[in-house]
Amino acid sequence: APFVPPAPKPRTQPPSTLEMMRIVYRNPLELWGEHTYNEPWISVTGIGGPLVIANDPGLIRHVLIDNARNYKMATVRQLILRPILRDGLLTAEGEVWRRSRKAMAPMFTPRHIFGFAEPMLKRTLEFVTRYEAGGMSDIAYDMTLLTYDILAETLFSGEIAGEPGSFAKEIDRLFETMGRVDPLDLLRAPEWLPRLTRIRGRKTMAYFRSIVANTVKMREERLKRDPDGVPQDFLTLLLKAG
Repeated sequence: APFVPPAPKPRTQPPSTLEMMRIVYRNPLELWGEHTYNEPWISVTGIGGPLVIANDPGLIRHVLIDNARNYKMATVRQLILRPILRDGLLTAEGEVWRRSRKAMAPMFTPRHIFGFAEPMLKRTLEFVTRYEAGGMSDIAYDMTLLTYDILAETLFSGEIAGEPGSFAKEIDRLFETMGRVDPLDLLRAPEWLPRLTRIRGRKTMAYFRSIVANTVKMREERLKRDPDGVPQDFLTLLLKAG
């Protein structure tokens, strides 16, 4: 029989409030019912308030691009993601979102996107060789390493201030702390109330912010030193746009 990886079984009945909080903290994917994966959009109401989820690509475009002014991100979503991403493209709204999208758009034209394919394939094929000898592997850890390699190569031309092993360990730590949904966020508690998940994740966030700061500093110094030799990648385009 073909191998079927373990996965949450879609729910047929909505959970109680307490059960919902437990599920969301452990694994949010277990929360969604069968219809969530089959309908173009769904509307649900829970402890976080009313929520509409768009699945159809046309609806997603309508909400995020064509008619973005009429829609706001869910409050609970913002409470969860903003401490990690701040005003990034996934959390920004209004003018900040439009400015961020405009700055990033040149890097994600079809020409650039198609150019990512070759280095992604190359890195993946190189990575696969580690399994040829057999043995046991931590796939979650390995996929984080591969993700790091691909992002470093495609978006930063390999010039990133970090070490893959430490990066993977801190990603795991991030998922175990700030990556978990805090019950206070589900209850829409005021932001000034301390969240245990964020307190535990402060050291990890400091690590990632130092990587970002040091990577930007390295590229800025190279731009000053050798402006014509700098790769025209994601980071360079962002710095020039800023």
